[in-house]
Amino acid sequence: MAPISAPDPPALDLAKCFRGEQQPISWETAYTALCDPETASKSARLRDFLTAETNVKILSKPWSPFADPSPQEKSKFETATAPIHVPASTSGQYSIDEIKEDSLWLSQQARISEYAALRLAVMEWLERPTRQLLGGLTEEEALSVQEAAGVTNLGASTFIPNSSIITAPSGLSSASDTLFDSPDQRKLRLLTLYLATRVSILRISQLLVTWGAAGGLRRSYGDDYRVCGDWLEQLGLVISSKQRDASSPASTFLDQCIRTIQSRLDIIGHGFEWTVPDAIQEVAEERWITLQLTEVVHLLHITLVHSELLTTGFVAAATVEEWFTVMLTRRYFVDTVFPSPTAQALVPIMHVLAALVSLSILKTDKILRDIEDGQYRNWDRSTYVLNTALVENITTNFGYTKQLGPSPATPPAFAWAVITWKLTEEAARLEVDRERQIESGRRDSAAPRDPLEEAALAIPALDSGDMTERIPAFQDLAITCSDFQVFDIVKQTADLVVSVYGTAVDRISRDRCRLLLLHLVRAALQVGIVSYGPELILSIHAIISGDRSFRRWIEHDAPRYADPVAAFFLNDDHVLRPELLQAARDRYPYETTPLLKFSSALTRGEKVTSDEIPTIAGLLDQSTTLMQRMPYHFKGYIPTREEENNNDIRLLEPLPQFDSPQSGGFRRRLLSTPSADSRDESMVIPMDTEGRIVDDSAEPMVAMWKYKHSALKYLIRLLSTYTVESREVELGSQEAVATGTATEIIRLITDLIHASIRASPRSDAVPACSTELLTVLRIGTDRNEETVTIILAIFEQELLRLCQEPGNEESLELLVNCVHFLRGLVTIAPNRVWPWLAKSRLLETDGNGGSLATILIGTELVLGRYDFLIGCIQLFGALVNDAVGRAVSRKTPSKALTRFNAATTPDSGTSDKIISSTLLTFGRTLTSVYEGFSSWKYNQIEDRLEISIGICNAFRDVLEFAYGVDDAPKLSSKVTGLVAPLAEYITVLYLTKADNDLPTNPLLTSLISGVDSTNSSILTSSTALWKQRTKSTLAFASILVRVAILLNRPWTHLEHQLFKATPLLARLYATNNAHKSSVLQLLESLVRGAMRIAQESDSMGKRTREKREPPSLLGHLGPRTAKNFLSILSQLDEPLRLVDIQDNVWSLLSAVVTCKQRWFSLYLLTGSTPRETVRSKPVGDSGPTRSKALLTRALDALSQLKLEKPNRPWSLYTAMLEFVASAQNNWTWAMGDLRQHKPFVHQLLEFLKWLAKEPKDLRSEAGYEACCHQNKFATLACEVLAMYVHGARQAGDVTALKDIVPSLTYFENNALELPDYNVSLHSNLKQNFEREFRGVTLANFKRTTLYPEHFGRSFFYDTQLANRLLGFDSKWSGPKGGQGFYGEVIRANLNLSYVESQVQLLSSWKLLAIELSNSVDKDERLAKVLINVVQDCMFANAQSLLPEALFGQLMTVRADLAFALLQQMVRAKIKLPEARRLLSPIWTAIAKYVTSGADFDTIFSSSGADYYRSLLRILYLALQFHVLSPTASKEDVDFRSSLRASVPAKPSELAEPISSQLLGILTDAVAKGFRSLATQLHAEPDSVSPSDFALLTAILQTILSIPEMTSWESQAALIFAHHNTVRYASSLFSWSDRLTINDKDPVYGELSLLFILSLSNIRALAETMAVEGILSSLNTANLMNYFRRPGGMSPFDSPPRVFNIWSKGILPLCLNLLSAVGPAIAAEIGAFLNSLPEQLSRASNSLNSRNSNLKISLSVASETHSLALISAILEANRAQGPRLGIQASDIPTLEWDKENVKEDIEGWVARKGALREKIVVMDEGEAGLYAKEGNGGEGNALEVRVLGELDGALGCLGVGKGGA
Repeated sequence: MAPISAPDPPALDLAKCFRGEQQPISWETAYTALCDPETASKSARLRDFLTAETNVKILSKPWSPFADPSPQEKSKFETATAPIHVPASTSGQYSIDEIKEDSLWLSQQARISEYAALRLAVMEWLERPTRQLLGGLTEEEALSVQEAAGVTNLGASTFIPNSSIITAPSGLSSASDTLFDSPDQRKLRLLTLYLATRVSILRISQLLVTWGAAGGLRRSYGDDYRVCGDWLEQLGLVISSKQRDASSPASTFLDQCIRTIQSRLDIIGHGFEWTVPDAIQEVAEERWITLQLTEVVHLLHITLVHSELLTTGFVAAATVEEWFTVMLTRRYFVDTVFPSPTAQALVPIMHVLAALVSLSILKTDKILRDIEDGQYRNWDRSTYVLNTALVENITTNFGYTKQLGPSPATPPAFAWAVITWKLTEEAARLEVDRERQIESGRRDSAAPRDPLEEAALAIPALDSGDMTERIPAFQDLAITCSDFQVFDIVKQTADLVVSVYGTAVDRISRDRCRLLLLHLVRAALQVGIVSYGPELILSIHAIISGDRSFRRWIEHDAPRYADPVAAFFLNDDHVLRPELLQAARDRYPYETTPLLKFSSALTRGEKVTSDEIPTIAGLLDQSTTLMQRMPYHFKGYIPTREEENNNDIRLLEPLPQFDSPQSGGFRRRLLSTPSADSRDESMVIPMDTEGRIVDDSAEPMVAMWKYKHSALKYLIRLLSTYTVESREVELGSQEAVATGTATEIIRLITDLIHASIRASPRSDAVPACSTELLTVLRIGTDRNEETVTIILAIFEQELLRLCQEPGNEESLELLVNCVHFLRGLVTIAPNRVWPWLAKSRLLETDGNGGSLATILIGTELVLGRYDFLIGCIQLFGALVNDAVGRAVSRKTPSKALTRFNAATTPDSGTSDKIISSTLLTFGRTLTSVYEGFSSWKYNQIEDRLEISIGICNAFRDVLEFAYGVDDAPKLSSKVTGLVAPLAEYITVLYLTKADNDLPTNPLLTSLISGVDSTNSSILTSSTALWKQRTKSTLAFASILVRVAILLNRPWTHLEHQLFKATPLLARLYATNNAHKSSVLQLLESLVRGAMRIAQESDSMGKRTREKREPPSLLGHLGPRTAKNFLSILSQLDEPLRLVDIQDNVWSLLSAVVTCKQRWFSLYLLTGSTPRETVRSKPVGDSGPTRSKALLTRALDALSQLKLEKPNRPWSLYTAMLEFVASAQNNWTWAMGDLRQHKPFVHQLLEFLKWLAKEPKDLRSEAGYEACCHQNKFATLACEVLAMYVHGARQAGDVTALKDIVPSLTYFENNALELPDYNVSLHSNLKQNFEREFRGVTLANFKRTTLYPEHFGRSFFYDTQLANRLLGFDSKWSGPKGGQGFYGEVIRANLNLSYVESQVQLLSSWKLLAIELSNSVDKDERLAKVLINVVQDCMFANAQSLLPEALFGQLMTVRADLAFALLQQMVRAKIKLPEARRLLSPIWTAIAKYVTSGADFDTIFSSSGADYYRSLLRILYLALQFHVLSPTASKEDVDFRSSLRASVPAKPSELAEPISSQLLGILTDAVAKGFRSLATQLHAEPDSVSPSDFALLTAILQTILSIPEMTSWESQAALIFAHHNTVRYASSLFSWSDRLTINDKDPVYGELSLLFILSLSNIRALAETMAVEGILSSLNTANLMNYFRRPGGMSPFDSPPRVFNIWSKGILPLCLNLLSAVGPAIAAEIGAFLNSLPEQLSRASNSLNSRNSNLKISLSVASETHSLALISAILEANRAQGPRLGIQASDIPTLEWDKENVKEDIEGWVARKGALREKIVVMDEGEAGLYAKEGNGGEGNALEVRVLGELDGALGCLGVGKGGA
């Protein structure tokens, strides 16, 4: 056993408590947590608290948990409250003087130490928000809730009777704040807390000790008999061992318990003695009495646990005497009466425990067992039963109890009667033996008597009331107890035990109490005091039935262990089975009901294994006797063995058991022909069968026959006589079976079926029933006579009967059991249920009202019991699950399997349309029920709860099935399509904008009832139902809201009402831990769903004058309620720290800050509401507040991740960081600068460093989930760091980079990796799955966004639903765990979880990297990191073999990231050598992508054209690093222009020469790309954009400007010549007038000409162009006609782009040709330009100052400069013609007025001020120049450029330096 110990909790630090930094666990909180043992086992804080040595000592002595006053305790009190330790609060959050005053008052009144009282006072202060919140609704909130619930007066409403939350005086109004904080109310709360703490400690001690005994009980009851986790059991063992200190007598603890009980009763008897103000006197006294009595109850329970579970031998005689003395003194609490109803309700529990403790102390079963075995000789003489004085005392004691009448003393008195009877009997036997030995001389007559004889002689005779006679005590007590109906009291006790201890936490106590009662009855049977009879049967049935009612027994999560009481009964072959079960079997079928009741109860209590039938079924199937009243006048038998006088007889003729009334009696049947019904043979007792007359008191006599047969077949045959169509009756009575007997038969058949179904492992998707059992029950054989047909006929018959005769309870009970049978039949043979339902009168068909509604209205509503309705609701739930669960198996019947090779029945027996229609009809009926059930009369409140639970759960299942999987827009096309009509009906009903309160009222009233239910230390059977009802209502409301969000419905009336009910939700959250997660999920759904209001207003556009905001969650709470709720929420499930609840809290908070909940968000970020912020005035340091802002708490927690600690809650860390990131994104101004949170940022960076070193474990499911959450956390850390860097950059702080850059290793190594998508796993799974399951695809099980996704085994595919639908096929689960499709789907989900985390990591890394790139010039390390990022992006894209349909977007993301980073690096002019190495991976990525799916000739027409364009842009930026900067040295220019620069620096390097890469780019990207674009532009103009041509041109220009290309221009020329690039470009120019955009804008003319211009920079290619007559080709284009128009084309003419073609294209091209070809082309150029006289004429006058409208642009100045240069070249060539080898006369003079232009330019240069006035801006580029300051500070850059162009023109025209 692992040691159970923990250090003591930290000392009380008041300052930390007041600041919200320390949240001590109260004992009440601990007890509430233990009410859910499974969840409690997960709380490390609770474990530390309970296992602390100090608290273990308290639990070991739970009746005195508080220290007594002492100087030491006083000193601790003074130290804890000293001013040095507790700063004063100037904000009024707390008053230390007030707390000290309260502590001293409590210490004085309760007589406990001051320090213990201080701890309670602090607890009271901490719990004030909860107490005040639960104190009642404010008037405004009550009105809001009334409106939401649709009633006018909730306090008097029949919907919500006696609702304390509504009718209680509010503790939240502004006027009541003073009252709440008043000294009187504080004292009342302290008194309550003190007493409740004592109660909780007692209850916790009792629970833990009881649970600790489970380990020993499992040896007898099975391994699954447990309540809690191992550590709680071990803690219970530790406490029980301390309570039973080995150095003390075994009964010492019991003595202390008894004395404490006596003390508590004395205190109660003395009355309330606390000194309290008169204002609270009455309330305080009532609470005091109630809690004191509750303590007594728990003390009695602890006494019972020790005496029954922990005391294996006899209880010490002194303890026994003391107990019975106390009980007699207290008269077994019979006369205990209290004025308070709450206190009086505890008295019956005290009665029960008094009786049970008495029985346990007497140890009746041990005494009888030891006497039977002779072990009594080994009894110690101190044993109480050998103490003659004590025996006499106990006997006399019980004699006095006769005066009490029927009372709790009756069962122990009866037990004592049994004990004394057995003692007397054994003493008599011993006396006879002793006398015989004396007579024979073997014993001396003077020898002492046996101690047992002496004890028997000490039993006094009691006065029987007859003055003349005193009878033996045992006889007198037995007679008295019999007169007092002892077995009725036993039955009532058993029923009360099951009710009072009705939850799972008290399972062990409940079972042991029942076992005690069973031992009592067994002992009475054993000694022969009682015999088989009706009272005994009823009491035994109540005991062995226990809590296993049909409804609880068939629940999916019901325990599967064998009931210890039923198991004991079945295994007791000495008394119980022979005396009761066998007796009942012997009397069957003469008395059928006892056997049927026993059989049903034992069947439910047994744990049937998966390979056998229930024990009872086996016994009944092999019956050997049959008792019956013989038919009238039957004489077909003779007596035998008359000398033995046993009334033995023998049949002279066969005796049938059933007869047909029309046959004239059984003799005629015997004489019938052999062709009679063959089934008669099975129920005919053959001739010569022997028997015995057991009752000859009346004719006809009763006989028992030795007849081997199947009792089950007999019972089914008997049941068949009940149907109207039956032609048979039971032979002896000549009547059909009675209604009550028919009910019991159907109940037994139902229980046997369900017991076999429950034997299926929980993991089985399709529970099955034993084939052997089905055969025995005649199910699935002959449909005309088999059991199903009979019961369905009875069902239909009784439906009609009860509709015609409402109020018949016998008929109603029969129908209830028929419904239960159908519930099981749906599981094993749905093909029998669906067709029957389709034609049954149960549901409404063809407009006729169904019997369900008729019976409900006519019978159940009148009686106030709703078993039939609840059964129908359960049936509906089963039908929904069957319709969906067998959706696949119905289509593949050959693969359906059941256990034991059972006959398969996968087919529904009807069409899918009828199934859907049946479900819709059934569902519509239940919606009507749900709308009105709250106002009905109920005999048992449990019925109301179960109706609500059943309907909510069933409707939730329907919606989950319909909307939870498969993104198909049409519901009916899904694999769950059978529930589609019903799901749509529910959706329409509840998700409407119409103000219809009928559907929503039950939801709201259920929430009110949930708030109204109070926590108690006594958990009755209805306690769990109340919690379950509230939980199911919350879940149903939540899924309705989620469906509305999923379908994007307009904001619904339901959501509006739920917002109004937020006061209830806030209080539900504070009520119980069990509701927290459900409330949080509903609130989150409401918050996120409310965003649709803003979307609706956006979509309405101009029709709405103002934008609608989502409703405020806090707006529906009063100010004080909001404050209290937020204060409770801020505790984050402190102090238990359950991760699931904390996850939900942070998820809600993330939704709040992202969904425009302004007030709520401000509180989360600042710790105070806006109203408080406005009211508050800064007064220095206001001291600590009650709780930190949630943001601060998140930052503090995330600053202390404790990375080296194992099993870290990564899901919680992720949820917290997601909240921080969401707050930063949406509320930056409220959060402030992240630089103020240095520890937080430092911890994030430390995490990234740690993660980079942490090995990944992808071998297990837990490892996968951990890696996913770590990636998610890194993703969020990335976002936060990006915002941190952004803020630092805005502030000019570059120091942040020093810490961040070294921490980026994990992102560098992992973020850009290809996702670990298991292609083979997913592809093979898809193929094999679809081949195995025809008509079903994996997409059918893809989860929708109905619920948020969680990493793990159900991340993408809904494995739970898939298991339910596909589990019928053995290949789904596989031969071994994890080897079938189920395991493969889980692996696929885990893989997709990890892939999703990687994708998210990439997206966030992109965000951070782009933000970092803004500072790339500030840190060289950062530049290298980002260069590597670009390189990794390209490597990943080049290597990606993942399906493009799934991961194509990732390639785009990487490309976008690379482009953004390159853009910033180019802008920053990064000159690192690593940057130049990027060209190779980028070009490799381009080449691999293009060649993988197309080629460069067709890439622009492929689906990947957009991605290819992104790659080209990246390529363009990467080329910029190879362009020499203007400041490059001459040596660098010369080297890079040489051939050496084109080859690797070292011969050993395998890098491809840059020249080869550049030539490859020119070939594939530029030449082929241009040809592809030009071709595609003609074919599909819309698929091409001008930017495509511009991009290729830019790439071409950049490559040509790279020095390394100088040596390879000839190869480049050959490339373009080979691809006819010039021809394609000139052709594009010629067609450009027809390919215009935007009002005839010839953009392609400009682009094609610019491309030609770029090509002309290659000298060899320019020569080729000249030879091929490029100018002539261009001159023939229609676009050139613009220049021939009168006046030509200026930049101010439309379209303006034509002038750009002239100034930026044609003129520069002419210059390039002149430069490349020389004088040889001068004549052609002159002729070409002169062919455009209008354009030259316009150019001559473009600077003429005499033009009043003159405007000068940069393009005009450039045109002038170009023409001046061309003119100068032409003149120079003409002047040197002969020397140049040309005819000077061939070169024409340029028809451009050079002199006039020269004069104009000189005039403008001389008058620069006037020139500036004429300069105009033409485009965005010029606007940028205009805004930029020029060199030298004179004018702007645009003016400087214009002047530069004009100066250049003057130089060409022979003026200034140019002329020189």
